[in-house]
Amino acid sequence: MSDEQRKAIPDYRISDLNTFGEVTGEPRQIAGLYFYQILDCLVDLAYKVSVDFRKRPQLYQALGDTAIPQTLAELNAKYGTEINFLAGGQRNEIYLPIFGCWDGSSSNEGDSFPNLRDDLIRAATAFSERADTGTDAGVEQLRGGVRDAHRPFKDYLVGLQGDSVRFSKDIALSDETEKTCYPILRNQGVAAVFGITRKGVGKFPYATDPDEDKLVEAISKELMWADKPQMRITRGRISNLQRVALRGAEAIATAIDFEEAYATDHDLDLLITKCYNWGTALASLRIQPKASSNAQPTAPTIEAAASRPQDAYIGRGRSIPY
Repeated sequence: MSDEQRKAIPDYRISDLNTFGEVTGEPRQIAGLYFYQILDCLVDLAYKVSVDFRKRPQLYQALGDTAIPQTLAELNAKYGTEINFLAGGQRNEIYLPIFGCWDGSSSNEGDSFPNLRDDLIRAATAFSERADTGTDAGVEQLRGGVRDAHRPFKDYLVGLQGDSVRFSKDIALSDETEKTCYPILRNQGVAAVFGITRKGVGKFPYATDPDEDKLVEAISKELMWADKPQMRITRGRISNLQRVALRGAEAIATAIDFEEAYATDHDLDLLITKCYNWGTALASLRIQPKASSNAQPTAPTIEAAASRPQDAYIGRGRSIPY
């Protein structure tokens, strides 16, 4: 066994742009696509602000950053017309073939993702909850269950890796988010338009920021769906979406790095922890892993997504992003 094979897999933790780049770099770009999908509403919000920038010029008199007016104008003018200014439907064409629809109604290959994800999260949860009882009975069988669930999940992810995924994550969506939309939402002048005073250091959405949560809620309330108050994104909702995006990207990256043939118990425990945390984050969105047909009555269940549309973010016909 080589030294590289003996090396433990990294304990990924996203906290800023640099760590996001490390976690979602080659060959883990699909983890970045998952992050972008879950927080896709941020792109919608920024675009709505770019429209408002034209409609209500009296509110955008002092943005405090000379680059932001041009960024807003470009987003408004180029949205849906260039490869790094993708409209909602165009972004969805990237996400759906990989991650599928939340309700399984599509025949896309991406419908495999939620099923394989749920199998892995369920196995990790079963191990974690059994291990917490302090007994070793059945632990090895539960470890084996995690390995068995991990194998097809990783095969699915690795089977998608290639030029299309790389371009979508590293060029198109990276430019649209980090170079255009996220700076708009981090700008103090934009926040002031909606009555929010930002005190953060510009790491959102890779790190939590309560002021950004307030801003998302304020923009959503005022601009997004004025005639559909049930579709507004609350502070709690965006916080939970961010948690899912972060923990999900970390778990996906860990699953890709995990090599069963060389993995130590430490590596397996790390994979279990990452997937368990992902499942816990999904539960905050009222999403539970679906129960398998042969699951034991006491096994944790993964139920369907929130039954009411108003309980989840749905962007103009876009599938719920989880």
